Order: sequence, then structure tokens, then C-alpha cells
Amino acid sequence: MSNLNQFLDNNRDYHNIEFFPTSGTFTAKKTGWHRVCVLGGGGSGGAACGATNARATGGSGGGFAWDEIFLVKGATVTVTIGSGGAAVARAATGASAGNNGGNTVFGTYMTVYGGLGGAANQGVTTAIAATNYGTTPIGGGLGNYVGGGAGGISHAKVGFWVTGGGSSGSFKGNGYPSGTISGGASPSATGGAGVGGKSGDVILNDYLFTSGGGSHGPSSDNANAEGGADYIGRKSTTDGVYASGSQDVVTIGVFKNGIMSGFGVTTGSYIPLSINPLLSLDSSGQGVGSTLNGSGNGAGTGAVNYPSPTTNSRAGACGGSGAASTTGTGGVASQAGIGAGGGASVGASGTATSSKGGDGFVTVEY
Repeated sequence: MSNLNQFLDNNRDYHNIEFFPTSGTFTAKKTGWHRVCVLGGGGSGGAACGATNARATGGSGGGFAWDEIFLVKGATVTVTIGSGGAAVARAATGASAGNNGGNTVFGTYMTVYGGLGGAANQGVTTAIAATNYGTTPIGGGLGNYVGGGAGGISHAKVGFWVTGGGSSGSFKGNGYPSGTISGGASPSATGGAGVGGKSGDVILNDYLFTSGGGSHGPSSDNANAEGGADYIGRKSTTDGVYASGSQDVVTIGVFKNGIMSGFGVTTGSYIPLSINPLLSLDSSGQGVGSTLNGSGNGAGTGAVNYPSPTTNSRAGACGGSGAASTTGTGGVASQAGIGAGGGASVGASGTATSSKGGDGFVTVEY
């Protein structure tokens, strides 16, 4: 028999939240409505090395679903977190495709599918198609959204061409793709997509890299100076000065017992104040080549230009990774935000390393 409270709209005032960065079991602390957000793992980018010619595309973002679910106190729900697709690397001439992200499942209620891995080739000028969007999630009564794909490469010229990762799906809707490459001078790369807009395309010879998309707008085509806009229209510069959001849920500060502290929560941990990183995606995209940590939730990182640092910045939650393209020792792509697609990497020698797709995530508010 149904509980009468299930039919009364007096039990949706959420004050607590539990995070599941890894698989575990949720146990209901009360009888009532629970708001659940489920994020799939992102696909990783491809990687290629070649003396004069290599190209690769980023991975697509994982899907997102959310719903309000009525649970009785003491009920348990198995939570399975999908891992991001593993990064790939090429230490010698050749090409390796990226890996798909894993599915995230919240009991029998919601299943969210991971993003797809990127493609790569070397030694030819054959075009690479855009990385497809993933499969639409199921069970999300408030929304089922797919992650964004990664831009394709149609430029038929010999050189080093590479695209960033797509953003994940989010409460805003379907994720966005990274920019495409159809022209320009080698090396070229596009940034990661944000949840509010794609990263810029590379079309002309004048500019080689593009910035990350933002939470409320895309970054510019053929320009590396400004990332996509945040919620009040600001755009980051190359140094990411408008990185106003928190960099990722793995390091976000939280209130616990009235004291602000580092994130540091483990599977199934919960706090008395509802701060949901999957429902607060507001910041600008990151500029090109920045090594700063985090461009903000919902925003992608910019492409990495040569010489690329060995440790690059991390996109905000759900923001795609920027790609890395060099004419020398292989670059290292930026880190993707949770659930987002990893960026691809190409180089002439050494080791070109793509970025891992962002791991899935689950939040439960009550």
C-alpha cells in the first residue's frame, strides 16, 4: 500500500546530500522524496604520433538523468558508478583510439550510459568524423540527457590536428561538442566543451588553438583569448582570470557541522547542508594553455599549445578536456571534469597522451 505522504507535496524540502564518486549503497535516512542526479562516465580521447602527420578526436561526454524518487526509511539502493574511459598513449609512430566510458546505475530507477572514445589516425590525411553522442539515459523523470560529442577533423592537409572532449549531459540539457577543425595551420587544437556551449572551431590560418566552452556560452572560433561565458556573461582570458566556479567536485569545499572544509568525502558520506555540484554549474571556460587548476563548474579547458606542460589544468565538473597538439614531443591533454569527454593528443615524437574521460557521479538529496 502506498504511503500517503507520497501523494502530498510537503516532502521535497531538501537539506541533506550524499555523494557517490565510487560505487556503493544508498540507505534512505527518512521516508519521503529524494532528488537523485546520475552522471555517466565520459569517453577518453584518441592519441597519435607521427613524424609529420597525426590527428585524433576527443571523447564524448557521459549522459545525465535526474528524478525525484519516493523511498521509505531504511530502504537500500545499489549505486554503480561508471568509470571514465582510460587514457591512451602513443610512444612511437602510430595511432590509438580512445575508450568508452562506463554506465552509471541507480538501482532499478535510472541507467545512464557512458560516452564514446575518440578516434585517431597517422600518416594519412583522411578525415575523422565527429565522435558521436552517447545513448540516451533511461528512468530520469525530470530529464534524460546525452553527453556532447567531440568535433571532427575534415582538414585534408598534412599536419598535427586534434579536438577536445565533449561536455556531459546536465540539468541544462544535452551536452555540447568540442570544436571542429576544417582549416588553419599546423599544429591546431580545439578546447573542451562547456555545459552552456561548444568550444571554438579552427577554420583560418591565423589562429591555432581555441579556448574552452563555458557554462552559459561557447568560446570563439579561431581565437584563443576568451573562453565561453559564465552566468553573468564574463569570459576568461588565457590565464583564466574569471575562473569563478569551483574546479571540480573532487576538491570543492563543503559545509559540515557549520564549518567550511575541503571536499574529502568518501562513498556514501553526507553533509547537513545541501550543496549539489551537479546543479550549480556556473563559470567561464578556460583560456588556451592555462596551467591553472579549474576553469569552473560546467566549463571546459582550453587547448594546450606547444610546448605543453606535463601536468595540465582540470576542467570544471561536466566540462570537457582541451586537446594537446605539438610539432615536437607528444603533448598531454588537459583533465576532463566528472562525466565529461577527455581530450585527444598528437605529437611528432615522444609520447602523446590523451586524457581519461571523467568518472561518473551520483548525488542524492533528501
